[in-house]
Amino acid sequence: MPRKTENVGPRPPTVGVVGLGYMGLASAAAFARHGVSVTGYDVLPERRATVRSGSSPFHEEGLGELVRSEIQSGRLRVADTLAELADQSTIIFLCLPTPPLPTGRIDLRPIRAGAEELGRALARVNGFRLVVIKSTVVPGTAQTVNAPVVAKASGKGPAQVAVASNPEFLAEGRMVADALRPDRIVVGVSDPRSEQLLRSLYAAFDAPLIVVTPAGAEMTKYAANSFLALKISFANEVSRFSERVGVDIDDVVRGFGSDPRIGEQFLKAGPGFGGSCFSKDVRAFVRAAKDQGVRLRLSEQVVAANDEQTRHAAELIRGELPRGRGAKVAFLGLAFKEGTDDLRESRALPIVREIAGEGVAVRAHDPVALPKFRDWLSKEPAGLQARVSTWATTAEALTGADAAVLQAPWPEYLAWPKAWTARMRQPVIVDLRRAFPTARAHAAGIRLVRLGDGTSMRPAALSTPPTRSPGQNAPRSAGN
Repeated sequence: MPRKTENVGPRPPTVGVVGLGYMGLASAAAFARHGVSVTGYDVLPERRATVRSGSSPFHEEGLGELVRSEIQSGRLRVADTLAELADQSTIIFLCLPTPPLPTGRIDLRPIRAGAEELGRALARVNGFRLVVIKSTVVPGTAQTVNAPVVAKASGKGPAQVAVASNPEFLAEGRMVADALRPDRIVVGVSDPRSEQLLRSLYAAFDAPLIVVTPAGAEMTKYAANSFLALKISFANEVSRFSERVGVDIDDVVRGFGSDPRIGEQFLKAGPGFGGSCFSKDVRAFVRAAKDQGVRLRLSEQVVAANDEQTRHAAELIRGELPRGRGAKVAFLGLAFKEGTDDLRESRALPIVREIAGEGVAVRAHDPVALPKFRDWLSKEPAGLQARVSTWATTAEALTGADAAVLQAPWPEYLAWPKAWTARMRQPVIVDLRRAFPTARAHAAGIRLVRLGDGTSMRPAALSTPPTRSPGQNAPRSAGN
C-alpha cells in the first residue's frame, strides 16, 4: 500500500524526467513519493518497459520497492516519446550521462542530443516549460550549451522556455534515502519564474533550498565531489603511514576527525574511491579550470593518490600469498562498494588485473555484481580470463584459497561461519575496508589483516619498506 503523502497548499508543478538511469529513476520516484505527478522517459525501450512494470533495472537498496509503489499509485508513469512527456510536464529534468573523455573533459554529446530532441518536442507545446539540468556538467554548461540548443530546436524564447540547473547529491547504496530526504537542495536559476517553480516543486521536501546562478550550482557540485575525494585520499595516505609505524588509522581518524572543523565523514580509508562520479568529476573539474587559466593543484593530485592507494592494496594482498606460482585468492565484493551492482571505477577491477596478471588465480564472488563482472571480464585479454573464475557462492570461491580479500563488505561476508575457514588453504582475510569484526575473525579461526591497521600487520611488514618502484606493476586502469 503506497504511503500517504502529507502535501499541503497548492499542488506542485508536474514533472518530466528524461533519462531513467540510477540518478534519474531515483529522482523521479522520490518526486512521486512527495505527491508530484511524474512522467519518465528513457531512450532504451527495455528500460522503459522495466520501470513501467514497477521494477528497477538496477540493484539499489529500496529503489525497486519505491518504483513499484509509485507506479501503482499512478503518480509515476512512463512515456514512450519525448513529445508525450513534454506535453504533460511543466518542469523537465535532463538526467543524461556525461561520460569522461581521454582529455579529462566530459562528453557533452548525450546531453546536447537530449536537449535538442527535447527542444523539438517543445516546439509543439503550448505554455511555459522549465528545462532543468540535473546531470553533472562543468560551470556554464546550462547557459552556454543547453539553453541555446533548446531555444534553437524549439524556436521559442525565454518567455516560453527557460533553462536552470539542479545538481544531484545522491550516493549509490543510499540513493533512495538521499533522494527522499536530501540534506540540501541547490538550484541555479536566471529568472524569478524559474525560482518560483522550483520552490513550489521542493516545498514538500524538508531540506534547505539554496538558490544561486546556474553556473554557481554547477560549480557547487564539482567542488563538493572534489573535496570529498580529497578527504578520502588524505585518509588513505595517512593509513599507509599508519601501517608502517604500527598504528590503526581508525584511532587516528577518531582523534582528528572529532574536531568539528574536520569531521569523520569521508575519512574512511580503503583501496581507493570508485563509482561513477569522483574520478570523472575531479578530472573534469581540473580540466575545466585549466581551460579558464586556473590551476587546481590539490585536485590535480587526487586521482594519482587514489591510484597509488589501489596499488598499495594489491601489495597488501601479495604479501599474504605464498611465494611462487599456484597461489589462489578468493576476491569477495566486485562492485565499487556494497549495496550496489555498479562496477564503474570499482577498485576490484585494477586489483584483479594486477594480481591475476602476476599469475595468481582469482576466485571472484559478489552477491549482485557477478553478471556485470563477467561482462567486464569477457572483454579482457584471454590470459587474464584464464586466471579469473567466478563463483555463485562465497563458500565455492573460498575453496582452496590462500587468502580471502574483502573488497566490498556485504553482510553475508561479515557473518562468516567457521565452515568457510575450513575450505581455505590458509586462514587469512585481507580486509581492504576494515569492516570485518575482529571477534568474528577470532571465533572463525581466521587471521585478519586490515588495510590501514599497523597493529594487524606482521612485524616484517612494519619494518621493511616495499622494494617496488612506484610505477611497477601498476594497474592499467587510470580510473579510481
